[in-house]
This record gives sequence, C-alpha cells and structure tokens, in this order.
Amino acid sequence: MPTRIAIACDDIGFERKEELKRYLVEEKGAEIVFDPVTCPEEGVNTFARLADDMAEVIQRDVCRLGIYVCGTGIGFTCQINKHWGIRAVQVSDPYSAKRARLSNNAQVIGLGMRVNGLPAMEMIVDAWLDEPFDFATARENSRRNLLEAKASDERNLVKPDYVAWNMGFEPDEA
Repeated sequence: MPTRIAIACDDIGFERKEELKRYLVEEKGAEIVFDPVTCPEEGVNTFARLADDMAEVIQRDVCRLGIYVCGTGIGFTCQINKHWGIRAVQVSDPYSAKRARLSNNAQVIGLGMRVNGLPAMEMIVDAWLDEPFDFATARENSRRNLLEAKASDERNLVKPDYVAWNMGFEPDEA
C-alpha cells in the first residue's frame, strides 16, 4: 500500500511543491491525497487556511503525513501546530528531519524554498519518510514524551469530534 501524503504550498513554494510531488509519486511510490494549490495564485496568503485543511485531513485519517513548501516552512508549521494531535516541524537538513520522525513522530514537515534546493529537499524528505516511528523500537523517552504531548493537547486544545485515529501518540491497536 503506498504512503498517503498531503502536500500544499504558498505561491513562493509552488514550483518546488510540484517537483516534490513528482518525486514522491515517481521515486517514493507515494499517493498524494491532498493537493489544494493548483497554481501559484491559489497559494497567496493562504497558509492559515491550508494549515487548517491539512490538519483536518490528517485528523480524519485520510493520510497521516503532510508536507508544506513556502519561503521558509516556518509560518505554516506554527499555524498547523495549533491543531489537536498535530506535530509539525520546519526542517532544513536530513538529520533534523529524521529525528523529527523518530523522536517526535512528527506528521508534518515544513520546507523552505529559500532555504534548500531540490536535491537537499529530496534528501530531507527521504530522511523523514524512510524511517517511520516504531513504538516497538522507539526510545522509552520518546514514547513518554508523546504521551506528555497528548496530555498537553488534551489540556490546552479542543479535540475535534471527527478525529479518526490516535494521531500517533500511541501504537495503533491490532
């Protein structure tokens, strides 16, 4: 079964998003299930709405991973982190991308068009995508931190009624 991924961008990141989309489909065998920006004009001043939309797609378990491309990847990740269960990080190097997934089970990465070229972004995506979080082998500290993150979300955020999975805070039930 192919990995299902949401992808979005602003007007600055549109061309790179298109290149990454091709890479994800052709080289990684991914299925893009959310791609709302079909031309640069559709990405102008939309990062907050797109963060809301991508968060909901992930919460509803349409997919469990998302990528956003803009100038830096910072604003979008700040916005999407306001949603219950979402863990998003801006990454600019493969090691940070790998640790985002292995230590924090981050579902979303923000990439900066003004920060990295396509070859670097492909390496970042590979590092984030190729080694998924595994509760059986994860460090005990990482598992505990995820449970604390869930408790924090439950204290500070409203969990939507439509959340369809455990958001990666805990292992999937068999």
